[in-house]
Amino acid sequence: MRFSSSSPPVRSRRSGRSSWRRTRSGRDVAGFIALSGALAGLGYLAGQSTALDAEWTAKAQSGDAQPRSSYLMLLGSTVTDAQTTMATLASLEVSGTGYARQPIPWGAPAQASRSVSNSVLIQFGPFADPTGLNTSVQAAAMVTRMTSANGLCLMVWNLATPLATQQNQALQIAVGALSMSLSTS
Repeated sequence: MRFSSSSPPVRSRRSGRSSWRRTRSGRDVAGFIALSGALAGLGYLAGQSTALDAEWTAKAQSGDAQPRSSYLMLLGSTVTDAQTTMATLASLEVSGTGYARQPIPWGAPAQASRSVSNSVLIQFGPFADPTGLNTSVQAAAMVTRMTSANGLCLMVWNLATPLATQQNQALQIAVGALSMSLSTS
């Protein structure tokens, strides 16, 4: 995933199934599929009903016009697999005027690379508070709900370097910079 900002430029990149590629320092950063995401994937491949199926059904029944949507939330702390419950993530979520979880518009999966990436620019902010967000961004999580501590966490990426924000700054993820892939090994 690559974050960029309006002032000054900040970049990091997420590519591949389990690491961020080419951060400002050039080091890879660990990312992982959350337990609920892994179980949903395995259940799907085994032809079983999953917690993700139940989540989509609940969202549809509550009137959500796009029940299969996923959202990116920003976190003020790095996260371990044991911390991927929505209640825990909600307590770690950043806040500030202008911040909201953003929908992830996925493109079509690419057969050759077994990957999928965002098809539209994703922007957080601009942030109106004098300090930007209440804390620096240290991780991001793909979740199933736009708001609340309900839903499922499907994937988490921890940043190598925390991103501090300023007033009137926006964080952006370029088209194609957020991607997920599967490995056959």
